[in-house]
Amino acid sequence: MTTTHTTMSRRTLLLGSAALCGLAALGGAAARAESGPVRFGIFGNAQKLEIRGRSIAKFSELHPDIPVTFEGVPSASWPDKIAAMVAGGNAPDVITLGAPDMVQYGSRGALAPLDDFVPALFRADLFDTTVLDLGRMNGKIYGVPIAVSIQGLACNLSALQRLGMGEPPAAWTYEEFAKVCAEIHRADPQLHGSHDGAARLDTFQMHLMSQGRSLYDGKKLAVTVDDVAQWLDFWDKMRKSGGAVPADLQAQFTGTEWPNSPLVKGKAVFASIASQDLAGGYQALTKDTLSITTPPSAGAGASPGYYPQPTSSLCLYAKSGNKEAAVKVIDWFVSDPTSARILGLISGPPASKPALQAVLELEDLAPVDERVLKYSQAALAKALPAPSPQKAGRAIEDLMRRVNEDVGFGKSSIQEAAQAFVDQGHALMRRA
Repeated sequence: MTTTHTTMSRRTLLLGSAALCGLAALGGAAARAESGPVRFGIFGNAQKLEIRGRSIAKFSELHPDIPVTFEGVPSASWPDKIAAMVAGGNAPDVITLGAPDMVQYGSRGALAPLDDFVPALFRADLFDTTVLDLGRMNGKIYGVPIAVSIQGLACNLSALQRLGMGEPPAAWTYEEFAKVCAEIHRADPQLHGSHDGAARLDTFQMHLMSQGRSLYDGKKLAVTVDDVAQWLDFWDKMRKSGGAVPADLQAQFTGTEWPNSPLVKGKAVFASIASQDLAGGYQALTKDTLSITTPPSAGAGASPGYYPQPTSSLCLYAKSGNKEAAVKVIDWFVSDPTSARILGLISGPPASKPALQAVLELEDLAPVDERVLKYSQAALAKALPAPSPQKAGRAIEDLMRRVNEDVGFGKSSIQEAAQAFVDQGHALMRRA
């Protein structure tokens, strides 16, 4: 989707090096007048930023007494940019963070809890307790989920139709999944069954949860070298059968560069995804019809191990001199029906009850959005409790990708890579 230049030029600031210099020149948060604009910082691709910018523009239109500066940053650039701004004491008043980053910044005192603003400015009662708990740390609300995500398996229905194969089953095991993926490659040697799922830490965590186990035990890993080796071995065999894409193709896609994904390139039929990424990340870049289906489970009749998680959460910067106004913007963005009708399902099913109801009543939902909504509601009803986010989560995600690439490129044996994951993972957990 092409960015609407008239809206984005007024409302969106894509923070480059020059912009960061300008921000630094403003000094710390204490130097900003409390009557100054609320800075709303969020990440996403061009389509998501354009739509999110429209929600903030509407807020500014309806609340001329609360000026807001929309600072939209590409997803891949956001971690470094927000880290630099927090370190410099000049982060946006509203900071959008994923679960691992929220824990990290919250534990460092960079975020302010919203509890003191309930119910006057933030309507916490508009959320189910289990949803609001996704943004709690130590009993306090540090993040307000924008939408609720759940893991799924993206599926290229057009490719399956071209191969003369039917849609995937409503439930299947990893063994059954591997057979279908290998069959796809045999039918078309230029096509692979799936992305390399070993590269995704949350997919490994789901596999463990499908067995009634966990990836973490407090502040340490709860997996053995053999556990990790079995996981890496499954996907190594998938690559060798053609059921999963080769290592060089997977290495081009680390999770957010949608044009580089094997699914978008037409090289794979399935991909492990978060539900909100089907429409805005994948479907927008291909003419094939995509859908979302249930991930495989560890055994017949077992749960796939999926669990709810916030797509991202809006957090309040601890050094903001504009806290009350910032909380009003947060409440609008996540709960106001007008905002919800603008945002639609760009982030997935809205987290607040009135926002979700507003989306359910929309009459012009795209077919892909309808598929995501139907899948998400069914999956969330059967989801397992969400595991606690970890401060070292992002680093361990990177570690999983690295050790899997070492196996895929022949740099390490499966046993060596598994040992490296456990040893380095424990060290990351200790340092977090």
